[in-house]
Amino acid sequence: MTGITYVVVHPGFRAVKVGFTMTDSRRLEELGRCGWEPYRNLVVATQELARQIEQAALFEIRFRRYVPRYLTSAEMRTAGWTETASLGLIAAREVWDVVCEQASLIQLGPAVERAPDGRRRNGGTPPVRRAGQTLPYSKLARTQARLEQTAEKKD
Repeated sequence: MTGITYVVVHPGFRAVKVGFTMTDSRRLEELGRCGWEPYRNLVVATQELARQIEQAALFEIRFRRYVPRYLTSAEMRTAGWTETASLGLIAAREVWDVVCEQASLIQLGPAVERAPDGRRRNGGTPPVRRAGQTLPYSKLARTQARLEQTAEKKD
């Protein structure tokens, strides 16, 4: 199931919030009823990936840019108050830039695991080779392979 990492703003509180949800969730509607307005959404392959991007963005905002939490649980009245920041300290555009930067680092980094369905990172399924799809090996290559195989047997 695909996930969404989102950035929303609340003009009344002068707050910005980063979060994650699933595509079939009503979380963004719930936030909208509480006065939050959508700024941008990033749709990614899985919910876990969306959460990982959200957590990396929050780490960047809190511990590298030193922007503290802004709203309290009483002010927000819904879950997610710990993910808010003051628009006076960081603009929604900057939060979105952090989300995009962290998403690219996570998705393009060398430590990224294989896709959950086993596909390679080329966006498709692994190729299947069938007889006749490759050119026949040259005589030189066959001779070299035969020599290497017989050399291994002697050792």
